Amino acid sequence: MIPVFGAPVLAAALSAQAPVKLAACRVTAPVANLHMGRDIGTTYSGDYALHVRFSDVSRRPIKRVVFALNDGSTVTDAGTFSPGVKIRQTLDLSPTNGDSCDIRSVTFSDGTRWTTAPTG
Repeated sequence: MIPVFGAPVLAAALSAQAPVKLAACRVTAPVANLHMGRDIGTTYSGDYALHVRFSDVSRRPIKRVVFALNDGSTVTDAGTFSPGVKIRQTLDLSPTNGDSCDIRSVTFSDGTRWTTAPTG
């Protein structure tokens, strides 16, 4: 007998292929502007941000994607991501040492989730 779960099941996690194709992931940090010979010293412009390009390669709409940076932090993008549509996002980011990312988890519009296989 198959057990019945009351919450959305991670059944999609059994799929070997990720439902999101990550085309690009880039972290930007504030830029230091040195003002040599001036009394104002160093100023900074810009903020930390995560620039991602991805697409939903599944057959179902996605409502949430969690990106895991290589420093252990995560960033969430929420919305409606339809199958086959290329998404370009710039997401606010806390100060980080991360410089790359992967997909950690995906939540579909029906509430089911896909997560990466645990490592280690």
